[in-house]
Amino acid sequence: MHKKAAVLLTAAALLVAAGTAVVLGSCRTGSSQDETMQVLGPQQQAYVRQLDLALAGGHAVIGLYDQEAALEFAERQPLAVQLVRQPEKIILPGLPDSAYARQDTQTLAPAIGDIVMDTQTKEVYICCRDMDSRGGRILLGHVVSGLELLSQQHGTFEAFAMAARE
Repeated sequence: MHKKAAVLLTAAALLVAAGTAVVLGSCRTGSSQDETMQVLGPQQQAYVRQLDLALAGGHAVIGLYDQEAALEFAERQPLAVQLVRQPEKIILPGLPDSAYARQDTQTLAPAIGDIVMDTQTKEVYICCRDMDSRGGRILLGHVVSGLELLSQQHGTFEAFAMAARE
């Protein structure tokens, strides 16, 4: 079940999916001690893991919210994935049906840059535009940077995902 969720993520190449550690950044406060802060996505959720996604012409950074997808990615990195560009989304094809057997779905209206698992259409994709609200979706993550580069891809293209440098 974990294998399905994540492949997805490498998503974004999706993307694909580590552990319970929240991705932390370091922040100087002027004192001799560093304080850490959680890196948050646009919906104010902390990313569980961040991925670097290398593709022709540059790279993107993906933030994963979903624990299951992040664990799956951690087991498989680094990971090469094929993605398919469609007019309104970039799909991570080829996941087994069992990957979509999750029960933690909700009604979502994904925004541009969101990485979503849709259990009704059996797709994991990156949104290239805001979408209507519908049930059966799981928000896996968000494209932190590089969405323009991803959106400029055509047809089927390859990406290489690995854990982002902290």
